[in-house]
Amino acid sequence: MPRPPKIDEPSKTYNLLLKVEQYDKLAKIATFLQEKSIEQVAVADLMREAIDIYIEAFEEENED
Repeated sequence: MPRPPKIDEPSKTYNLLLKVEQYDKLAKIATFLQEKSIEQVAVADLMREAIDIYIEAFEEENED
């Protein structure tokens, strides 16, 4: 049975190179959050959330 999609809009796949240390820290955070939640939390979820926060902060600082 395939996984249900997490993104309900057009999406793009991007291959990202991370340091092992960065990935390992994110994996620990994802595991911690998943244990406190009833839903799956993946490293990719954390990355998408961080990107949204970054974009929002950038747009707030650069409003014209």
